[in-house]
Amino acid sequence: MKKISYILALSLAVGFSSCKKDIKEINKINPGQFSDSDPVLMMPGAQLANVLVNEGEAARLAGIFSGHHVGWDRQFVSYGDYVMNAGDFNTPWGNLYTEGIAQCRIIRAKAAKANNKQLNSVACITEANLLLTASALWGDIPDSEACTDGITSPKFDKMSDVHKHAIALLDSALSYSANHANFSGAYAGNHNWAQVANTLKARAYLRMGDYTNAAAAATSGVAAGKDLLADHSQATPGAWNLYYDFLDWNRAGYISASGSHMQKLLDSSTFFRNNAKTDESSRFAYYFLEDYYTPLDPNIDNGIFAATNNFPIVSYVENQLILAECAIRGGDINTALTHLNNVRKDNATSTGGQYDDYVAGDFGPGQIVPGANANDAMLKEILVEKYTSLYGQIEPWCDLRRTKNLIGVVPNKGTQLPQRFLVPQDEINANKNAPAAGTLFDALELFPQ
Repeated sequence: MKKISYILALSLAVGFSSCKKDIKEINKINPGQFSDSDPVLMMPGAQLANVLVNEGEAARLAGIFSGHHVGWDRQFVSYGDYVMNAGDFNTPWGNLYTEGIAQCRIIRAKAAKANNKQLNSVACITEANLLLTASALWGDIPDSEACTDGITSPKFDKMSDVHKHAIALLDSALSYSANHANFSGAYAGNHNWAQVANTLKARAYLRMGDYTNAAAAATSGVAAGKDLLADHSQATPGAWNLYYDFLDWNRAGYISASGSHMQKLLDSSTFFRNNAKTDESSRFAYYFLEDYYTPLDPNIDNGIFAATNNFPIVSYVENQLILAECAIRGGDINTALTHLNNVRKDNATSTGGQYDDYVAGDFGPGQIVPGANANDAMLKEILVEKYTSLYGQIEPWCDLRRTKNLIGVVPNKGTQLPQRFLVPQDEINANKNAPAAGTLFDALELFPQ
């Protein structure tokens, strides 16, 4: 009996001790707080950040600075007059770093540990896309020390170094056999990641003025029908085209196309773009909507920014026009002409307009595409076509700055187009290594004026 009592007492003591320990351990755990995440599940979030930056607020502001749009109401009137402060740029900066670059770096580390080369390649491409966009908007940005444990004030790296790092990331992606379309949760389109990586490389080299390497990369770039598109196929709030969401659902009438440089290019009454081989009236109707919220709105009804219209992130048209520009800068008129006419064929298919093939004799003094000589006339036509074809995207603003506004966009106010975004106020407040906000007219390293 004493033995039984002893065993029972010992069991109870151990039981109480175990319960006490378990309660302490349980109290250390918050079941509602994630301690880790599957990198495959993280990838769509990083891609959505890339879409937010390239299609959202940053793209709208770049569009105002490039003459694609006009500020029409509320704060966008000031934006259209190039009156802004550092706080106006906090949102795209947060999208880039917190939701985009930081997540890509975590995904890459996890993918490398798991030897998941396909996931690693897509994360490299996404991060490179984000870095190239950020550097195009701000110039020098945090990169080598950004989103790094223990570094609360990362240094700002030179614009050229950021571009070189982005190219290295893309080369890494290609070495991981990026010839697939896996891990594309935020995207639509029959894209091929290797082709996307090569067009992004070509974009970077073009900004750096390296036309040889730009052409080499673009040769393996996005093919016809292989565009990387932000997916807006679902007709539900939150899944809509971001331009539609802003221009119709949330901020109707804030931005207009009335009086924009894009309107002047495509309006048949001005004859800027219309000639014996070109009729832009169909593209005008696809791009613009008359007397909706303003005298001329971006087409949010049945055109380019309709709710379920997918948005191009990296495209065949951009790739062809990179090849065309590189060829004409090397004096190869026939190759440049081939790629320019490829885009014109694409225009005819997508808009239903007239875009007959050009021939070399169409360019130069007294020709239907006038210029000082055939090369100059064709270069300008290529740049105007890119400005027109990439409506709503960020890259046309890059082209204007790197070419010193060769196509002659007239500023909304004053005599100079804006050259950069201001360093965001949030970064100035949090990072002791952040430079001053600067002005919108400070030239960037790769885009000297």
